[in-house]
Amino acid sequence: MISIARILPAPLIRAAGRLQFQFPLLSKPINLLGQLVAGSGAIQRGAGKGLRFNGRGCSPGYVAGTSHPVEQSLILKYLSLGSVFYDVGANAGFYATIGARAVGEAGRVYAFEPMPKLADRIHENASLNTLTNLEVLQTAVADVDGSVVFGALGPLSMWNSISAAGSNVEKLTVQSIRLDTFSQEHRPPNLILIDIEGDEIRALQGGLQTIAKYRPVIMVEVHWLGQKFLDFFDGVVKPLGYSATTYTGQSLPVEPVRYHALLVPS
Repeated sequence: MISIARILPAPLIRAAGRLQFQFPLLSKPINLLGQLVAGSGAIQRGAGKGLRFNGRGCSPGYVAGTSHPVEQSLILKYLSLGSVFYDVGANAGFYATIGARAVGEAGRVYAFEPMPKLADRIHENASLNTLTNLEVLQTAVADVDGSVVFGALGPLSMWNSISAAGSNVEKLTVQSIRLDTFSQEHRPPNLILIDIEGDEIRALQGGLQTIAKYRPVIMVEVHWLGQKFLDFFDGVVKPLGYSATTYTGQSLPVEPVRYHALLVPS
């Protein structure tokens, strides 16, 4: 069966994705619609074009190839053959598979995803493309080694997070690890991508030694943290020799909005 996402215009898919964040009340119906139209097959556009991908139940932008095109371009910009990529909050593995193809056999991608069904989906998508350089870690990345309480809105939801555990959703206890602990026994990162629905500061706090020592480029999807994230960057990350802009080169916003931050070592 042909996925509807493969025949919808790219601007329409991207617009639906933006609306769910601009108008939170629309997030649930848009997400449900996305689950209906998302499918599987070859990615149609963008940095992952031609990769086989099962996106059923996830974002329609995956198989369509429209999911955050600027983010896709930055991943290709900061990864090369032999690079190491940490994908934190990897969901179904869309960016992890793109990264695995970019870094080649000599490189390595570590995809961190605590939800079992999503971790299984990453394994499947890696297998579909024979990406033996992609390793899946069924764990959350946080500021503690051990375990954290995780809020699950659904087994394939993009909104699952530690922060969601306080709401009226299913709560799971999942394994957690600090990036500093992980990098001691695994290859250190050239690029870190973090998309964990409001828990970005916790992940960064658990990786400050790694950041200071190896100076990776860091791409962070910041969820509604406003001044809190700015203060954390200015007080903790900037002194490590980093500059920060949005993906499009603008100053980080003070308002509590969702945006993408690019942290680059100087």
